[in-house]
Amino acid sequence: MSRNRPGEVEHRASFSMHLGPRFQSAGLRVQFHYNKAPGIHFRVGPPAEYADSILRCLQHGLDRYFPSFPPTASIWINEVIVDEINSSRAAFYRAGLLVIHQVPVLAEIAGTDALSSDLSKA
Repeated sequence: MSRNRPGEVEHRASFSMHLGPRFQSAGLRVQFHYNKAPGIHFRVGPPAEYADSILRCLQHGLDRYFPSFPPTASIWINEVIVDEINSSRAAFYRAGLLVIHQVPVLAEIAGTDALSSDLSKA
């Protein structure tokens, strides 16, 4: 799978970090599409204070890991995982980078025949 095209995958990632007496945590579930409206879209509305951080981190992740992401492609945010106490803008930024960072590996695994042949032997 090309480094610049993650395939039509759906992925969920969550981030949690211990910060002394408390945690910082957040999570996202996103889908990549090539036949829907281009851009980054919310299917579920996040709390207003996190929306900008989520959009910014996904765009930064695309710029970093998929520099030639097709302008006609889209990312759909299907789930926003909020912890009422521990979520923050910084946590959503990190969760967004994490979800984008892991997609190339998932696309590679989904595209290999090795995984299906290993499962058939089980």
